[in-house]
Amino acid sequence: MMREKITMAWRGKCPPVEELALVEVRAPVVPPAAPVATLVAPAKATEQDPLELCLELWKIWMADGIDRDLGMQTMRGLQGDGDGHGIDIHEAQRANDIKIAQATDAMIDSMLVIHRWAIYRLCSLASPWRFPNASLVTVGEEARSNLRGLLKENVCTAILF
Repeated sequence: MMREKITMAWRGKCPPVEELALVEVRAPVVPPAAPVATLVAPAKATEQDPLELCLELWKIWMADGIDRDLGMQTMRGLQGDGDGHGIDIHEAQRANDIKIAQATDAMIDSMLVIHRWAIYRLCSLASPWRFPNASLVTVGEEARSNLRGLLKENVCTAILF
């Protein structure tokens, strides 16, 4: 079959152009490899160490110690159709986290200065290690074990342990 060639500068009839023959090319089919019988066991849900949880909440509380939103978090209950006495799950969780962080801060402040500084340094809140005659690793282990004991005795954090 012949058809006319149409170009950008087309002014009517053009000499016919031969139809191009299309050739279909197929790739050779490769059979899929046999499945490998390796089963991966699902990861076990492990609870976070209570000391790590307390320190993590304390680090967040220390980093966000300033009221950056000018009290809007505490005024959120007055927005909407409610009377302001409703329970907001996120606000309740945040208040619980703040209580745990404040209790952790109080326990850290009651420790020896070298242990307090080791906790600050291990949590990346203090950059220099101010005690050249003491090893941060050994003092850090002592400080963590002392802090664990103090948090177990604290009313606010004892439920975590």
